[in-house]
Amino acid sequence: MDWEFFHGLPLAAILAGTFKNQIPIMEIKEYRIRNYKAINDVTLNLNYSIIPIIGVNEAGKTSILQAILAFDKNRDKINSGNHLEFQNKYSIKDTRDCKISAKIKLEKSEIKQLYESIKMRFGQDFHTEVSKIKDTNVYILTRELSTADKDYFLEDSEFDEKIKKEIKKYIQKRLPFILYFDDFTDRVPDVVSFKEDYKTTGKLIFSKNKEWQEIIIEIFRRAEVEGMEDDNPLIEFFNKEDRDRRSDILSDIEGILNKEIINEWKRIKKSGHKNFADDSENLSLQLTCEEQTFTFKVKDTSNQDKKRTFNVSERSKGFQWFFNYMIKLKFNPRYKGKKENSIFLLDEPGSYLHSSAQSELLEELKNVSKNNTIIYCTHSQYLLNPKTIRLGSIRIAEKESSVVKLYNYGNYKSKDDKGALSAVYQALNLNFSRDFVGKIVITEGVTDFYFFNMLKTYTKLIKNEFVILPGAGSGNSSNLISLALSFSENFVLLFDNDQGKEAFKNYKNQFGEDLVNRYFHLYNSTIKFALEDFLAEKDKKKLLDITKTDDLKRAFAFLYYDVAEIDRKEYFSNLEKQTLKDLENTIDRLNILW
Repeated sequence: MDWEFFHGLPLAAILAGTFKNQIPIMEIKEYRIRNYKAINDVTLNLNYSIIPIIGVNEAGKTSILQAILAFDKNRDKINSGNHLEFQNKYSIKDTRDCKISAKIKLEKSEIKQLYESIKMRFGQDFHTEVSKIKDTNVYILTRELSTADKDYFLEDSEFDEKIKKEIKKYIQKRLPFILYFDDFTDRVPDVVSFKEDYKTTGKLIFSKNKEWQEIIIEIFRRAEVEGMEDDNPLIEFFNKEDRDRRSDILSDIEGILNKEIINEWKRIKKSGHKNFADDSENLSLQLTCEEQTFTFKVKDTSNQDKKRTFNVSERSKGFQWFFNYMIKLKFNPRYKGKKENSIFLLDEPGSYLHSSAQSELLEELKNVSKNNTIIYCTHSQYLLNPKTIRLGSIRIAEKESSVVKLYNYGNYKSKDDKGALSAVYQALNLNFSRDFVGKIVITEGVTDFYFFNMLKTYTKLIKNEFVILPGAGSGNSSNLISLALSFSENFVLLFDNDQGKEAFKNYKNQFGEDLVNRYFHLYNSTIKFALEDFLAEKDKKKLLDITKTDDLKRAFAFLYYDVAEIDRKEYFSNLEKQTLKDLENTIDRLNILW
């Protein structure tokens, strides 16, 4: 591949697969995981291109990623094959019947190609069977890990066994490529060694660093160093006796590594995200080789232009993650000709990066997801920003009686709701303006924020101009009140008639009697307490139907972030008269605030 083609492209373009003349490959619609570790039966629908999985520690998030990785037979040797271990350690019984399935949808061109190839192979012998291929665009390919050969088979298919075998082979060759990144255990090794007989056989034996051996081979192959004509230039390099020539080759390769890795690091630094570790302007990469052992080094001249050399593992955790991520992306031998429709599995991506760097990473992942599917586990609110992440895409992993379950965000119910969803709640508050200049309404919580913002936007009921800011519960608004008192032209507190009353007593003691005379207002009702209680039954049902959830509080968030604007407008334009009547006093109070 021509490296000048990569040079100068932003990371997002490289990752997103914006290259021309790409060959479309089949699409995986969902994964089903059965009897893998503590997972009995879990289905992950890939109806979004970027899917975060959240949950408390030990909820089974990593197991879900590892099970998906285990589906790909080509990836069996990475990470020493640890992901192939499916035994449930919470049980004393042997785990049996471990299956990882993918529901695969073929495009019309693929169906035609499959039909023609099988028709040519079998002729008229299976005419009726072969003809059914033209009407079948969805197949379930299953890998059974609990068998000796860990092979694939077609599930729920009525084809003859011979034809099944051919269909399986066709699908297997065209499966989307899987890239796996484990932020905690997947580290850059200090050395990558090749056995002595590699110079003659060109064969790699199984080892924990085999993936890195393959990356070294690919670096040499793609470098296209002048004078290296062999199909395997690494073997040619090993067999060169001229030390100066070997040094020159490594120097050329270092130039490529610096273009593709360090230059990208510098670009991100210059984009304004100064919280990335390392002074990138003073860094360069070096690839050394003694005998048949390679080492990646980092040269740093930030100390008064004095050169100091470090192993990659001695640099910051943020730089290590970035180096590992980029080198596996750009030099992975299996990631050729498939720059789109690949599947990226990331376990706690960027966990060692500062919050602003995580925000930058999320933007990069968003660009990657335009042409690929990204599934990642996270505890970080910065990787759940609802301006980028659709709430409907979020999955919650939870362990119940030592069994891993997976839920959609909109249908998740748990006694420990805030523990599992705390990152989501924090993320929902990232996007609200903290500009306290002008007229302000502080709501008790985020649900009220959604409702009154949309009511203000899509109806003419509220005539005043003001900014609405969400509190984090009636008892947690001290900071907002302090800022509003200091900077706003005027403000009002909009709390419910339950816990809001109790909270206000504390605020009155904290901020003085003036608060009750000028700024405070409750929903004017002695019966109804929270905002959702004011909705008429028809409005509640319509809201749940539009957002496809059964949780009324979360439905407001879905309506605000995930539902099309035309549907939001239609909903608020047709609120029931009873809803508007019950909210009349609150709306009137907002309209005569100032």
